[in-house]
Amino acid sequence: MSREYEKPTEVFKPHNSADVEPIENATTLSTSGRLISYNDQLKDSLENGYNFTKLLDQLITTTSTEELFEAAQALSTYQLDTAYLTFPQQYSQSDFYLIFINRLLALHDRERVILQSSDRYNELYHEFPGINSAGYFIFKLENTVQGGAYYTEKTTGEALFYLNFEKHVLRFNSRAVTQLLLVEYHEKISQDAIKGFENYLLDIGNFLKEDYGFDVDFTLLDPSNSAVYQLADPNLPNSIIDRLFVEAANGGRMLELGENSSPILKLDSGTVIELFEQHNYEDDSDLGWGIKVYDQQHKIGWFDVLLRYEFLRSWYLENLNTLEIQSDALYFN
Repeated sequence: MSREYEKPTEVFKPHNSADVEPIENATTLSTSGRLISYNDQLKDSLENGYNFTKLLDQLITTTSTEELFEAAQALSTYQLDTAYLTFPQQYSQSDFYLIFINRLLALHDRERVILQSSDRYNELYHEFPGINSAGYFIFKLENTVQGGAYYTEKTTGEALFYLNFEKHVLRFNSRAVTQLLLVEYHEKISQDAIKGFENYLLDIGNFLKEDYGFDVDFTLLDPSNSAVYQLADPNLPNSIIDRLFVEAANGGRMLELGENSSPILKLDSGTVIELFEQHNYEDDSDLGWGIKVYDQQHKIGWFDVLLRYEFLRSWYLENLNTLEIQSDALYFN
């Protein structure tokens, strides 16, 4: 008995396209219809790639800070590959954060960090003159619903700050800044190089704030006289204050007591440090301890004091569990 010919029902695919998703309702299309649908998908994929190149052109050539941000924000989440077209050579989404930082600083004539490429890890990275022998920096994407990325020192894994384009948020991590710059780098790198890197971090925060209205928390880097460096531990044992008296004397300084017995330390060039207990008189609640730094030029923050004065740095690091400056707990554990 002869068998009636059965029409094939498999979806048309080009050669070597095992990963290509079937065209929707392809089984109901004629052969020419399937070809047209496939060709349309290719056109859309090529258009997607072309739009990517336009955004990349904008990122690397624009002189407008607004256009720069728009391009960086779009590229940081851009899906270049499609089911019909894959680009084997491309930058990762995290790389665009690095490029954005370089371009932003360049537009303000403050570009000091060098953008390099690693063939070994197939990634871009930042190299800062003077500390490049000790480490380099990348962005690591946040995998949670928060989005954004962490600026991370590759060797130690210390995340110095968190950046989120969508939320317009920049948060510095006081623990990582302390550990990397005042501990890991302190014996290897010159104080001038560390100070230069601090200024670089401040520039990033200031330009994001001024150009795009970012909500920035500098933590211990903040040089403003109005800054209050909140201690992460609300309780401050008297033994730690007593130790400050001893360390100050060893450093040739005299610790004084101000209002409410708040310890006050006078340093060079009119710089004054105050350690004080905070209180909310509206609801009669204690807010824990804080540190303030006063200077006439509003250029010296708590980090600068720790970097310059060894006796204060020793006191701070020896009692870090209590004295550590608070960072935003939403982004840093």
